[in-house]
Amino acid sequence: MAGLGRRTHYRKHLTDSVLNDLPEPKEDERIAKVVSTRGLNQFDILVASYGDSEEDRKPQLAILPTKFHKLVWVKRNDYVIVQTGDDVSKDDDESGIRFMISHILYKDQVKHLRAKDLWPSTDPEFQHDAGGVEEESDEPKEEEDGIVYGNEYYESDDQNDDDLFVNTNRLARLEIQDSSDSESSEED
Repeated sequence: MAGLGRRTHYRKHLTDSVLNDLPEPKEDERIAKVVSTRGLNQFDILVASYGDSEEDRKPQLAILPTKFHKLVWVKRNDYVIVQTGDDVSKDDDESGIRFMISHILYKDQVKHLRAKDLWPSTDPEFQHDAGGVEEESDEPKEEEDGIVYGNEYYESDDQNDDDLFVNTNRLARLEIQDSSDSESSEED
């Protein structure tokens, strides 16, 4: 049990730095998008091209360091800053791990990078979403599952509260109407 306090202190401050810091990529770091997960904290990422080279881009393998294990979760379509390793020539096998995730980017951090002009705006994979504001239109919206919903689906009406779910596990308040008061008022 010795050192348990130090461990929780470390994890608390690591979580705070992941959520609240505003990281910027250094010279050996690049912005990437998580394409898929492979398990065991291995991820397929798509590294942003900054307009300098438009080669045949394939998802590449990146790992999440052990300091983030069971502390931070990364899912598909999240943006990360990866630290690049030694460049591997095209002739070598590219199936190995070449990147290490150094920062996970959340909406506020993406907005910060866009404001500082560090976001790869020329890459089509990184132009939409990522904390951008969606424009409202009268057109029906298409969800990720492929179903198109009309705008009435997204609007909330206070009038239609009758359709809300009623919890049957709780007893409703019993309201008793006193019929003697109503009868006496009718007689008058």
